Amino acid sequence: MGKEITVCLSFDFDAISVWAGPRGTKAAPLIARGEFGEVGAERLVDLFDARHIPTTWFIPGHTIDTYPEICRRVASAGHEIGYHGYCHEAPSSTRDEYDERQILERSIECIERISGRPPAGHRLPGGNPGTRWVNMLLEHGFSYDSSMAPRDFEPTYMRLGDVVRTDGPHEFGAPVDLVILPFDWILDDWPYFNYEPHGGRQRLRSPNDVYDIWAAEFHYLHEKLETGVYVLTMHPQCIGKGSRMLMLERLIDYFEQHTGVTFSTMSAVADTFRARKPL
Repeated sequence: MGKEITVCLSFDFDAISVWAGPRGTKAAPLIARGEFGEVGAERLVDLFDARHIPTTWFIPGHTIDTYPEICRRVASAGHEIGYHGYCHEAPSSTRDEYDERQILERSIECIERISGRPPAGHRLPGGNPGTRWVNMLLEHGFSYDSSMAPRDFEPTYMRLGDVVRTDGPHEFGAPVDLVILPFDWILDDWPYFNYEPHGGRQRLRSPNDVYDIWAAEFHYLHEKLETGVYVLTMHPQCIGKGSRMLMLERLIDYFEQHTGVTFSTMSAVADTFRARKPL
């Protein structure tokens, strides 16, 4: 068999929501960083229009309400729109089921408004996808989640009912019909490109450093495993800076130099996996 590598370029278009929501800030400099996400998003859509590459965007409802024009442009260009909270809220055991359901359904409505369809995909804006939350995703017809990576380049199925033990082996629960598409911080731009002045550490890395890491991960997949899905997670407010955009273009060129590589939306990958390996 020949090599079969699917590259999924995904974007968490948090904009202001990540600062106003989980960070709880009203500070103008941080809000402005979220504002730049609109600029970055425009640049990214231009790039993918020119390269004819389908991508997947996880967009909070707050971003859709704040920047409807660019969000509609993302959708009308044919890119997939997935769930990412309303104002970047994480599921929490301290929030009751009614509140979580309201957040979920409000966010779905925002996505339907710009794309004409409910989201197939889900990425947590943080927190833990507990049993209650996963059951709500199944109830609302979600096809896949991209919030964890039990395998780095291989889709799997979500499980419910794991028992975490320290006095014996881990007890694995039963799989449910929600595909996991890998998400890992090593293939996310936020740890490398997001500097928070009160975060306690310097995080900024050069685009060349990040290129080397991301290209090496791809090289291992292509040369050693020969088949799999490569999910890259980026944020318009991070990757949208000039030097990083140039790095992203160089990385896309690198992917395209290899045989057996295609670009795809994440929902298409989940559908293919489910068809090949039904639950």
